[in-house]
Amino acid sequence: MKPEDRSKIQSLVSEIDNLRSRQPEESKLKDWREKVEKQLEESFGKNSEPLARFKRCRFFDFRRSGKSKDDPLSEAERREYLQCLEEAKRSLLRFL
Repeated sequence: MKPEDRSKIQSLVSEIDNLRSRQPEESKLKDWREKVEKQLEESFGKNSEPLARFKRCRFFDFRRSGKSKDDPLSEAERREYLQCLEEAKRSLLRFL
């Protein structure tokens, strides 16, 4: 992997801390996820194992039954959201 690709992926890993806000926003997570997928495709290729592995990460589903999109997450939902971020982080750190 080229040093500039490594640096870009490290930067995306560090952005995970910004996604840990008390009240996460679906659009920020979606934008971050798209940036990661694009970077992995540029760094490793469209059909690469790193990209496929990242896409297999389970991400929090903001479409919660019976709740408005703007309702705050429950503690259980927040734990699940944070666990999903940790899974994504572990996946990205494997590629560095």
